[in-house]
Order: sequence, then structure tokens, then C-alpha cells
Amino acid sequence: MELILFALISLIVIVAVLASRLNDNSFPFPFDSKQVIFTSAEKNFQNLVEQAMGGKYRVINRVKLADIVTIRNGVSDRASQSAVNNAEGKYLDFVICDRHTMKLLGAIDLVDTQGKGYKIKKDWFVSGALEAASIPHLRIKVKANYTLEEIRSCINTRLLGNYKPSPKVKGAVIPAAMVKPRTKNTGVLSPSAAQAQLTPQLSGQSLTALPH
Repeated sequence: MELILFALISLIVIVAVLASRLNDNSFPFPFDSKQVIFTSAEKNFQNLVEQAMGGKYRVINRVKLADIVTIRNGVSDRASQSAVNNAEGKYLDFVICDRHTMKLLGAIDLVDTQGKGYKIKKDWFVSGALEAASIPHLRIKVKANYTLEEIRSCINTRLLGNYKPSPKVKGAVIPAAMVKPRTKNTGVLSPSAAQAQLTPQLSGQSLTALPH
């Protein structure tokens, strides 16, 4: 009888120990499945970016910084390890790649100024790493009413560089209509003579200055 009682008590103790270990934080697999992978903002924005950019590009969500940068040659082991450790814990919300070659074209972070303040402040390490690696980085505020044209224009001009900037010229530009060709028998004008010819035509009109 005593042996049976001892066996029962031992069994209870063993079951209790196993149960405590299952509930303990040291249990190696304390996981459960998430209901959704992306937030609503991430899901909606990715859909819009894919529609705006078309089939030429591939948009990838939540990419680790360490997956898109590499350590340069000649860097010390200590500095390399420190940089790798920092890069391992940093993520980009989206990266854009060429669909066929998978060449990295740029990175995008969503900035939530109304919710929990997600990425409102720039991460100096992420910004510095991307700049050093010559990877374009775009930060876009989260909002409910993006248009495809807004996103397409923003990414093309600020991330992919598909635009032709206006030429920047210093000084003033005289309208073409105010410049009259000289006849063949007219010699080179002196500065005073040129000023005398232009002064009546410039009166009441302002010169057009291009931005610097």
C-alpha cells in the first residue's frame, strides 16, 4: 500500500514539474501563430506601390538591413562585428527590386505620425548605412487616401531618379524677343552703346531670374 502511495505521489510530482517547465519562460519554443503578418497600413501600402509601379518592379516587405548591405574590405574585425550586430536588428518596411534581375533599387520606410509614433524619428544607423552603401532611402507618411499617381511620382522622382531636373542657371535671362539681331554692316557695339539700346526696351519690364 505504501509503495502504491509513494508511486502516486512521485507521479504527481513528475507531472507537476513537467507542467511547470511547459509554462516556464525557459521553455525553448514559447510560440503561437500570429493572426496576420502585415499591419493594415503595410498591406494597403504594398498593394498601392505594386499597382503604381507595374510589373517591372518587385516590392518586398520587411527586409533586414543586414540582408542588403555588406561589410567593406579592409574594415577591422571588431568594427565589422559591431556593424553586423547593429544591422541584424534593423528592418526596412519595403525594398524595391527589378523584377527580373532582383537588383536592389531602393528602400522605403512608412512613418506613422498619428498612431504609436512608428519611425517618426530617423534611425541614424539605418540612414548612415544606406547612405554609405549608396542605397536610396525614402520615408513616407502613413495616410488613408494615397493615390496611385502620388506614389508613382514620389518613388520615380525621389527613389528611382527617373526625372529630368530643370537646368540651374545663375544670373538674369533677357527674353529672346528683346534681343534684336544686328545687320551685317553693323560693327561691334561698345558697352555704352549697347546699354543705350537696351535701356528703352527694359523700362517697365523685369528680368526673369532662374532658381539657383
